[in-house]
Amino acid sequence: MRILPPPLAGFEVLDTADPAAVLAYEQAFYRAFEPIRPAVLLRRLWEWDDAAGRIAAPVPYADQVVYVLRDAGGAVRRGLAVNLALRTVQAARFGFAVPRGPGIGEMLTFFSDGPHDLRGALRFRRACYADLRARGLRHGYGTARRRPLPAYGRFGTEVIEERRIEGEARFLLRFDLAADFSRGQEGGG
Repeated sequence: MRILPPPLAGFEVLDTADPAAVLAYEQAFYRAFEPIRPAVLLRRLWEWDDAAGRIAAPVPYADQVVYVLRDAGGAVRRGLAVNLALRTVQAARFGFAVPRGPGIGEMLTFFSDGPHDLRGALRFRRACYADLRARGLRHGYGTARRRPLPAYGRFGTEVIEERRIEGEARFLLRFDLAADFSRGQEGGG
């Protein structure tokens, strides 16, 4: 018998019909990326509202599932958003095509607002992937720059395509949602 870890405290699927919940998520998304002073390409990928301190993906919330992790005070500290419908594809903003079909989604963002805790990030990712698998997803596609590729590769992520955009390399990745390399094994988290 496999012993399952306890549920992740503060983990939830965001109610995207609740404007206050969406605001909290988008402001945490902004706080996670604003300090790195993102280049033109990230500003092209997402919808930035600097005046309100918010970022949103270009995919309607009705087509997404958004996972958040809240701290004890209720603030959003981590987020992961996935495009389930693929009617609008964020990666197309970089010229990539995401395959369509059963079991496929698009990874829109994964962020941490606050302390960068690798174990916490892995637990959060594991909880998100478990829910995505329960929804029937097997693979997620998303874009990244070169810097995080070695970390993604340790978790079974494959580079599918590379493009040079305004002198910068961008990559289309395929995430295996069934693999759990964070526990040193493959197959089902």
